[in-house]
Amino acid sequence: MSTALRVAAAPAPPPPADDRPAATAQRFARIDQVRGFAATIVVLCHMAVSAYDGAPNVGPEPLPWLGQLLGFGYLGVPLFFVVSGFCIHWPEARARETRAVLPAPDWGEFFQRRFWRLYPPYVAALAGAVVLLRFANGAWPVAAGPLLAELALVHTLDVRTFLGANPPGWTLAVEAQLYLAYPIVFLLTRRLGPWRGLGAILAATMAYRIVLATAPLPPEQTQIGWELFLGRWFEWTAGAFVAEWAAGSVRLPGWLASWWLVAPLMLLAVYVGEWHFWHWGVFVVREPVYGAVFALLLLAVLARPPARRPSRLARWLGGVGLWSYSLYLVHRPIQLAFEPLARRLAASPFVLAHGLPSSLLLFAATTPLVFGVARLFYRWCEEPALRKARGIGRAAA
Repeated sequence: MSTALRVAAAPAPPPPADDRPAATAQRFARIDQVRGFAATIVVLCHMAVSAYDGAPNVGPEPLPWLGQLLGFGYLGVPLFFVVSGFCIHWPEARARETRAVLPAPDWGEFFQRRFWRLYPPYVAALAGAVVLLRFANGAWPVAAGPLLAELALVHTLDVRTFLGANPPGWTLAVEAQLYLAYPIVFLLTRRLGPWRGLGAILAATMAYRIVLATAPLPPEQTQIGWELFLGRWFEWTAGAFVAEWAAGSVRLPGWLASWWLVAPLMLLAVYVGEWHFWHWGVFVVREPVYGAVFALLLLAVLARPPARRPSRLARWLGGVGLWSYSLYLVHRPIQLAFEPLARRLAASPFVLAHGLPSSLLLFAATTPLVFGVARLFYRWCEEPALRKARGIGRAAA
């Protein structure tokens, strides 16, 4: 099993046929842990957004360093893109190693699986967000037109509808675009090989980002242009490249999976990307650099030797990873629904007299509720859709 998970300087044979299920189970246990981590830091980031910006306390901010620290949780988004590329491309990458002749993909089945896996929970969460925010705020969160755009996953094409009723849904619209572009990634990888395919996508991404930064476009078009799939394509494809390595199609030197390399690179990328991103060159390369660094992070996670018994934190993150999509869908509407209450508490005489950080305390106290609702949502909404997706075409095998 270890040969499927360890980066080697020299080529190594794939694991025996009877060891592949165990290797795959170990690999996706790690993937679930990464997904659980990414979803958790996004939730904490949005908790800080509500506590420090959406419904802040009156007067000086309590623990300003904490708000800044939690704000880095938005980096869970590029990490999600990398993991998504890995998961989508993994069946193709492994099939290439196990079969001499590959059949042409059934793209109809692929898109059906993606639809049933993701869209019904998305619609259910969006409907719940509209009803919940209507009750909490006494008004509809969005008009009918923007809501229809959000249902069609085209709301990111206009700055006026970008965030919608469920703000994190913008990343799912980008994911839908990346799924539509996956046949191109597939063909480039199969025709040119993993390295050249990745290079072609990087060239396309950088060319698009340079044009976007230099072309005299209206500000609103430039703003939404950064979040079209072309601007984030390399991040997703970097995850697909890691899937090629995990399947044995790509050999990489062992030092690339060293935490002594990955950790400093992550700190450097975050420092430059967050404190110097207004420089033109940094702004253009920031997301592709995050994609490369998070691909190395995923590489290091998968290359670790299997633990005899995962730690309690690893088991918890793995559990959250199983229903991380549900957590991503439902967390923000719940937080937004508590903002009116947080504003009233922040303005109360008792809180003002004692200088209590009521907003931070409220959103921290309701975070376990967010996780509980997400788990129930997974059971009643996401899991049935997942079973439906698994029953389509080759997924049933």
